[in-house]
Amino acid sequence: MYFTKYDSNKKSLKESKKMMKKLVTLLAIAALTALGSSALFAGQAPQTGVNGSMHDITYLGSTGYGGYQQDDFQRVCIFCHTPHNAQPQGDVPAPLWNHEASTVDLAPYTWAAPANLPIAFDVDPLIGPSRLCMGCHDGITAVDKHGPDVGTAAGTAAYKALPGTPMSSPGRAITDLTVTHPIGFLYSDAFAERGPTELIPDSALFINRVPNSPTVNTQPAQRVASGYTYGTKRISDTMYSGYMTCASCHEVHNTKNSENDPSINTPGYTPNYFVWAREQGSALCLSCHVK
Repeated sequence: MYFTKYDSNKKSLKESKKMMKKLVTLLAIAALTALGSSALFAGQAPQTGVNGSMHDITYLGSTGYGGYQQDDFQRVCIFCHTPHNAQPQGDVPAPLWNHEASTVDLAPYTWAAPANLPIAFDVDPLIGPSRLCMGCHDGITAVDKHGPDVGTAAGTAAYKALPGTPMSSPGRAITDLTVTHPIGFLYSDAFAERGPTELIPDSALFINRVPNSPTVNTQPAQRVASGYTYGTKRISDTMYSGYMTCASCHEVHNTKNSENDPSINTPGYTPNYFVWAREQGSALCLSCHVK
C-alpha cells in the first residue's frame, strides 16, 4: 500500500485516510456550490415570463386594472391552463385549455397586391391559437374567467383599452382582421407565390439583431456578412400546421422574450412585449420579409 510504504504506524494510516475523506467531501461541496451558483446566474431574469406581465390576470386584478378579478388562490396559469377538467383536446389547439374560447367570426385580411390573390385563407382565419388569443382580445369574452375548478373567477370583465395605460392602444382589441397583419394562410403558399426575393424560407431563424449601420441589400445570403445575428427559434417553429397565426409573431408566455438594446434605443423603453424578435431595427419584420 502507498501509505504503509512511508508510514508503518497504523494510527497514522487511519488518520491519513480520514483526512483524505474530508478533502474529497470538501471538494464535492465546493463543486456543488459552484454548480448552484452557475445555475442561479444563468436563470431567467425576474419578470421575463408570465408572472407580473400583462398576461398575468391575477396581477392585473391586484392593481385594479380593467376591473379584472384575481384568482381566489392567486394563481397565474389557471386563466388559460388547468391540470384537471380541461376542455377536450380535440376542441382547442392548446394543452389543458381552461379559458372560454371566442365565438366571433371575422373576415380575413384582403390582399392588396395582385400577386398575393392566389394565397388562400382557411375557412376560419382564426385557425389554431389565434382563436384562443381572441378569448381575451375580441373585446367581448371575459378576460378574468377560467374553468370549472375550485376558485373559479366570476369572469365579468371583457378586455378594454384604458386611457393612460400600457394597454391603451386600440390595436390590442382585435375586431377587424382586415387592418391587421394577415393570419390564417399557409406560409408555404405565400412563399410559393412570392419566392425568396420577397420572403425568407420558413426554415430560417428569427433575427436577433439588425446591425447599427443598415445595409441596402438584405437578401439572406448577405445578411450574416452584413452583421445580422440570429436567435434559436425557426420561423416554422411558430406556425400552426404551417399556418400563420397570432402565435407566429407573439410568444404569449414571455413579456420580454426579445428585449431591445437600451444602448441604442430610447432610454426607459427597452422591452418588446410578447414577440419572437426585436422590433428594434424591424428585426421581427425582417425575419420573414426581404425588403
